[in-house]
Amino acid sequence: MSAMEKLASTKIPVNEAISGRPRWHEAIGDMHRAVAAPIRRIAGKVSSRFSKPAARVVAHSVVFDAGNNTLVAVGTHIPAMVFLRDCLLDTIYDVGVVAPEVLEIKAADPRTYPEWSWDYRNRAFGRTNPAIVTDAMRERAALAAKKAEIFTRASYLINRARDKVNPGLLFQETIYATKQKQAQMLKDAGFDEALAASAPYVVQHAEESGLSLQDAAEDILFQAQLFHEHLEKTERVRLALFRKIKRARTPWDLDQIIEKFQRDGVA
Repeated sequence: MSAMEKLASTKIPVNEAISGRPRWHEAIGDMHRAVAAPIRRIAGKVSSRFSKPAARVVAHSVVFDAGNNTLVAVGTHIPAMVFLRDCLLDTIYDVGVVAPEVLEIKAADPRTYPEWSWDYRNRAFGRTNPAIVTDAMRERAALAAKKAEIFTRASYLINRARDKVNPGLLFQETIYATKQKQAQMLKDAGFDEALAASAPYVVQHAEESGLSLQDAAEDILFQAQLFHEHLEKTERVRLALFRKIKRARTPWDLDQIIEKFQRDGVA
């Protein structure tokens, strides 16, 4: 008997014939559902474990008007925001701003910043009443953004100049300062070797370099003098440069200041 004949001779119960769905079909469906449910649960757990968490907004800092709370500047470089607060009269700065609008605001033209206000107490942005937004407020925000940019560039350049004397090791500057103190103590005491136990860093330097205790102390003091002279030069430049950035009245003035510094190395 062929398969077709067997199928034709099979008797289907009345209830199955009426429903049009045999019991074995329902049994298989129940089995599929029973197997699929735990698989879905396992897949969900695996997905939640290895999926990337939702992106978080990087904390920003803001500078806003002390009188009407309108936004003046926004950025992620806290020193630049503190610098702006010192540059601009009647302003306040705040840190740790993670309000969802901050990325949209920062990406826009700085002249639109005053269209937003910062609620310090509730830590949220709100729309400023358009009636109080003036051209002067927009220009101040544009100038503030430029000052923050130039301040950041100037800071980077000064840090590069100071890399020459940056040891790059944890606590090394503390060691250098202690070395200098011990060497100066020996010099003030006429390089009395009886005090060697009170100057272990100088003794180490003498042993490693093959110098006498006096020569080692003198060498340490000479290197310290070079270190301080270099820092003094960079500090003189920093003071003059930051003063000019603070006093600049236009973005064009700021561009001229940083171009001169990059070209000539002077403020």
